[in-house]
Parts: sequence; C-alpha cells; structure tokens
Amino acid sequence: MTAHVTPAFVAATRSNSATEETELPAPRPAYSQMKQPRTNRKTLWYLVIVTLVARPYAASVLAAPSTNAPSQMTFLDNGELRVGMDLSLGGAVTFIASRDHPGNIINSADLGRQIQMSHYSGPWPFEVGDKKPNKAWAGLGWNPIQTGDCYGNPSKVVERRNDGREIYIKCAPMQWPLNNVPGDCVFETWTSLDGPVIHMRFRCTNQRADKAAYRPCPQELPAVYTISRLDRLMSYTGDQPFTGAALTRVTNDWRQPWPWTRFVATEGWAALVDEHGWGLGVFKEDGAEFHGGVYGDARSDDPKHSSTSYLAPIHRETFDYNIVYEHRTEFVVGQITEIRKRFNDMATRTPRAWRFARDRQHWTLQNATDQGLPLDGEWRISWGSGTPRLESPTRCWRVETAPLLELRMGCMAPSPSARVFWKRLDDDQFDEKKSLTVKLIPDGVLRRYYADLASSPEYRGLITGLAIEFLGQPRPGDSLGIRSIMLSADRGEAVR
Repeated sequence: MTAHVTPAFVAATRSNSATEETELPAPRPAYSQMKQPRTNRKTLWYLVIVTLVARPYAASVLAAPSTNAPSQMTFLDNGELRVGMDLSLGGAVTFIASRDHPGNIINSADLGRQIQMSHYSGPWPFEVGDKKPNKAWAGLGWNPIQTGDCYGNPSKVVERRNDGREIYIKCAPMQWPLNNVPGDCVFETWTSLDGPVIHMRFRCTNQRADKAAYRPCPQELPAVYTISRLDRLMSYTGDQPFTGAALTRVTNDWRQPWPWTRFVATEGWAALVDEHGWGLGVFKEDGAEFHGGVYGDARSDDPKHSSTSYLAPIHRETFDYNIVYEHRTEFVVGQITEIRKRFNDMATRTPRAWRFARDRQHWTLQNATDQGLPLDGEWRISWGSGTPRLESPTRCWRVETAPLLELRMGCMAPSPSARVFWKRLDDDQFDEKKSLTVKLIPDGVLRRYYADLASSPEYRGLITGLAIEFLGQPRPGDSLGIRSIMLSADRGEAVR
C-alpha cells in the first residue's frame, strides 16, 4: 500500500477587506443530475469499520446533488493565504489559495466534500419519524455533517463573526443520509491564519434526545477534500520520526469497495501535494491514524470536478448524547519540506500522558460502561459481563523515550491484576506476547501502579498504542476509578 521515496487568487472574490462577504453564483456541475460512481465523501470504509452492511460500491448510485442556493463567502486574507467559508453551506471551508499558487485547491463537487466537520454514532440505521435514510448510506447511522445532506439540502449558519483575524461560525448541521433532517447537535469552528499556517478549532455540542450508549465510531477530524491535481499523498510512516528520514508516498485503489488507505503517520501529519511537492498539509498533534487517497483517474484543477483527493485524521470515539467534543487541527500550505518542518516544530516530543479530568482523552471501552461526560476529576468505569478492556488512541513513541507506564487508579473490583498490552508499528495487533501483568490491590484506594515496559524484549522499536485488560472473573457492577495513564522516561520509578 505504501512506497518509500527519497494556484493567483480568484479575481471575482478578491478584496482588500478581510471581512468582505461576497455573493457568488452557485455553480451546478452537469454530473450532479446524472448517475455516477459514488464520488462523494461518504465511502464504504465506514461501513467496513462498523461492519454494518455488505453493499457493493455500486456505480448506479446517484451522486449527491449540489445545492441551488447562491454562495455567500466570508474570507480571511493575511497576504500569504486566502481562506474562505461558504455561509450558505454551513460555513464549511470551500476556498484556499496562496499568494504564490493562485487558484482554489478545495473540492466542492457535492455537499459531502469541502473541509468540514463530520461525526458518527448509532443507531444503525438512523431514522427520524417516518423518514428513513437513503439506502446507499443507511449503514452510516447517525451522521451529521457541516455542509448538508445527500439530497442537496444545505446546513444552516446560525451565528458568525469575522473580525479580520479570526472567523467564528456556528451551524445547525444536516444528517447526511436523510432528506432535510437537521442534526440534533451544534457545530462550531474557529479559524485563524499565521503565515502559511491555518489554525482551526472545532466543537460539536450534542443535544440528542436518544440517551442510549452506542459503540465507539471513527470520527473525521475533519474531512478534507482537495482538487485531484494534489494527487500525491505524502507522510512519514517509518519508525524513526523527527529524524528527517525519507517520506512515504501512500497509495490507494479507488475502485475497491473501501477506496481509501488507512495508515499511521508517525510524525502526526500527512499532506496532499502535486508533482512539484506543493500542496496542503494536515497535522493532528494528539493522533496518528489517517485515512486518505485519490478518487478517480482524472487529474484536475477544477474544484467542481468529480475526481478528488481526500485526507482525514481519525479518532475512534464514544459519542455521548450530550458530549461537547472539541479538537484542533492545523493546516499548512506550501512545499512538502516546509510542511514537514512546521509540523515537526509543533509536535510534542515528551512521553505521552492521558489525564482523565474532564474527558476520556480519546480512550475507548469494551465490556464496560462509565459515568458519561463530563468527567469529574477521574474516569469511573463499571464492569460488564465480559473482560473489561480500555484501549488508547493511536499514538506513536520510541521505546527508549518511555520505558515505564504509570497507572494512577483505585480498583473496587476483585481483579488480582491488570494486563497491559501494546502494539508496534511492525506488529499492529494486541497479543499476550506484547504484554505485561500489573498486580492490583482491590480496595478502592487511589494508588500509583507501574508497568516496567522495558523489561519485555517485545517492547522495542516504535509503539503505536496501548490496551489494558482487567483479569479475573468479572462481576457486573464492579468498578474502577482512573485519574491518569502516563508514560515516563524515568524507569527507576518502578522500583522506588
């Protein structure tokens, strides 16, 4: 899947005012009313991950229509970058151009592209009253997105500000698989510029009446669609991050049922660039899983072309009925060498630490439940009927930087021990050979427990994630309170 390898602003929207909002005619691509391969953002990889349906990636599915509403753009322009959001499409990013490379690089062939928020949860299928989901997308479940739905109904902006330094947008998203059904949540974005860097902060505030707890789902953080001219998906996927080692060109086969490639970006970033190495980079400081690739054989500079390039940082999350989910993503426009340098300068190099004061820190549960969000200083977990399991997000670190794991918790379950598992870049599965046992005292008292990871010969190279299982006979209702899970460079803590 991978191989190692050693656009002037649009005059019609150009303005001297960073806060100008310009009415533009909405283009209507001819293919939008024709039967086409499924070229929009919703691809079968979600169906594969959640294993809900087994539908072919049918060429007979109607492409998502574009809205007839006129565009209303608001821009930020710092002289180096020009970034625009379409207020008629939920405030999604529909325009990025740079001073040195004129032309819009964001694809908007339908309402499922752009740079936009997109979240997932159950039930499957998700129905509202007598409205049922489009059969092509029923397996996605609950899926509000920022731009609009698959029938062409756009999301609504309900509040917005642009002071020339930052754009703030609040929108009522639409449920992608349903016809004209608003999402029972609110999306917010904050966007600012710093030279070639775009800083974006995102928030989803859930307001669901359905309080059921559904399994964790992958989230696009955010979904990024560019012109297909940026057809080289580049990242560093090796085991020596931050050393300047050769980049990887990640490839995909868009004709497959799952057209995108999943990969671990061990420096936390990936980029879509052209044949000259210029394009758009995406950085997720607290994650390393990305999905991406190119859709279609054509290569085009046209933002309305059906071919497109795609990239998304991914976290698996439990999306509670009342969750307030916030995250940040950074973007850089430029040459691949500059993209890498800027993101490497932003990256945290210290050992990973997860402190469960207000949220789950992207960890997920199996065979257990918790108190819901927000947390109140600790993560309180109750056993189910199977073996309780905690699983970390995809994060990367060299073993020499973190030989020790500290668990700060109090256990009220009669579990004699916990087993700590890890995954490596060269062995991406949890198994007993890559694990250690930690003895527990089941009296509920808050204690620090240590796992001397470096004592195992299987703890080597680059680690990509952790899991913790609690051994013994589970009894429903037994509980655990976790304050933090921290990696440490000081192995001596284990024997003090």
